[in-house]
Amino acid sequence: MTDYVLYQYPLRACSSVTVNAMMEVGLEFEDQVINILAGEQNEAAYRKIHPFGKVPALSVDGDVIIENVAILLYIDAVKPGVLFPQADCSLDRAEIYSDLVWCAATLHPAVRRVRMPMRYTDGDTVGVREKGLEELTKILNVIEERLSGDRWWYNDRWSIIDVYVNWGIMTAASTDLISLPSYPAIRSHIQRVRARPSFRAALARQTAAKERAGLVFPDEATWNTEVS
Repeated sequence: MTDYVLYQYPLRACSSVTVNAMMEVGLEFEDQVINILAGEQNEAAYRKIHPFGKVPALSVDGDVIIENVAILLYIDAVKPGVLFPQADCSLDRAEIYSDLVWCAATLHPAVRRVRMPMRYTDGDTVGVREKGLEELTKILNVIEERLSGDRWWYNDRWSIIDVYVNWGIMTAASTDLISLPSYPAIRSHIQRVRARPSFRAALARQTAAKERAGLVFPDEATWNTEVS
């Protein structure tokens, strides 16, 4: 049996998407929490695992895969036909890869500039957040149109892209700078994503991992997880 260890920061980081993917396909794995707030990602021991000090990282029998896109594509290769729709040709496959990279390289950075603008400057963060919000608003408008009519990202087929989009939007919405009532299709999509068994299982697993690690989030009282 393959030995999987997932290095994650539960409930907050994009490793939440990875946990959901592992739960969806039914891969057994060990949780290894990296306390980002305490700076564990910068410690020498973790830098040997992930030289850039990020999460997630997935150890596969001791060999490590970094970057969420690569990890999700690996999971899809191990358990094909679960995380993504069937690709009937090279162009279909390229579209799936494009959407996954878009989540990591376009959606995620826009969310980070809204949620964590201090990561981008040592000075005043107002301008960083404003530009991030401007870009994110454009992104949300595109997502709203794509999900209209109670569609999944790929029409009638759930995929891990739906979870990635959900993570990005809910992370941004936790700042109260995003008004979800302005996006009815997105709100419906969030509710459907969160109702799926693998999402609920991933949420429970991350909550348990957080408690075992003794993590206390400074934004615990203000983090908005409700679809309002």
